[in-house]
Amino acid sequence: MDIITFILVGLFTGAMGGWAAFTFGTKTGKVIAGSASLGAVALETDSALQGFMGYGHESGELVFTLGGAYVVGFFATIALLTQLLLKQDSRYRITLIDVVFGNNKALDAYHDAKRHELETLLERELNIEALAAERALLDQRQAQLDVQQRLLAVELEEAQVLLQARDGVAKGRLAMPLPLQHKQLIYPDFFELLPRQVFKVCRFHHALLAETDRFLAGGRGGFDTYLLAIAGHLATHLFGQAVEVGMEEVRVHFRQLDPADKVYKPYVVQGGTELEVSGVHIDDGLIRASRESRRSLVYSANKRLAISSGANFLWQDYLVHVFEAIKVAGLPRYSLGISIRHRAAHSSVLYLFSFIQLEQVIQHEMVRAHRYSSVESAA
Repeated sequence: MDIITFILVGLFTGAMGGWAAFTFGTKTGKVIAGSASLGAVALETDSALQGFMGYGHESGELVFTLGGAYVVGFFATIALLTQLLLKQDSRYRITLIDVVFGNNKALDAYHDAKRHELETLLERELNIEALAAERALLDQRQAQLDVQQRLLAVELEEAQVLLQARDGVAKGRLAMPLPLQHKQLIYPDFFELLPRQVFKVCRFHHALLAETDRFLAGGRGGFDTYLLAIAGHLATHLFGQAVEVGMEEVRVHFRQLDPADKVYKPYVVQGGTELEVSGVHIDDGLIRASRESRRSLVYSANKRLAISSGANFLWQDYLVHVFEAIKVAGLPRYSLGISIRHRAAHSSVLYLFSFIQLEQVIQHEMVRAHRYSSVESAA
């Protein structure tokens, strides 16, 4: 049994020594590996003689068995590795001399050759050129799809612009867009009365310009008189109401901001009634909404933003606008209000007023007159 143990140990150590001597590396590494292998044999021999030598065996016999097994294992491993080396099928071959003398450059060249062979094999087996051509075709199609997507996005934006320009159709009928986000249905009688309404607007505009020219020419009264005259022209020319009528259908007024409490208080009123014009805080109701949107707002189109007052039973509808161009203490100074008794009779005029932004025309003339009034007051 001791003989078999010595043979196995010798064969294993010899195989390790042969493998260490055959592998690539520097000459110094090979010498160190060989020396380590011989040292391992000597250590095994010493250990075997001291602790594992069986009864009836000579020490020389055991040493010879271990040494012989080492030599056989060493050269058998060298022979096996040499045989495998000779069976290379690569374009670049490693020689036995390269192994013995540690030619590492040969190993690098061998690896490069094997990598090239694998790449060639993959190209042949997987048809890399066809795959590359298909990938290029897919990239081209993707680019075309991207272009089509951008064109569709542009067309969608253009369609949205057209829809906004028309401002849609409410309940299958044409609608007039009013601030804020309200669509007022347009009925056939609106088009029948449209020439008449346009004539009223033109007549008011002519009267407004004439009134401004009179004021700038040094007419009587101050800026409040000028605003009262504008209120009269609105009532007369837009709503067909005579100034001297007792029970007015329309009331036009201008409020002026009191900077101390930030309340718009009555300034001039055209059309007296049993109810006085009330003050409105700058952050309340349609006053605030008009100041933020810079548009004239009609109550019936913006009820959710309005505040309730005791005058709702008397005035069925009204329009509010805050003029931004003339300021006091950094805030809009004047506001306009037009109240009507009967919505059926005059709401269409309020809608048209807001739709065409007639307040901007009035503001332009107010600025001219106010600038002149300020100069006269300073003088």
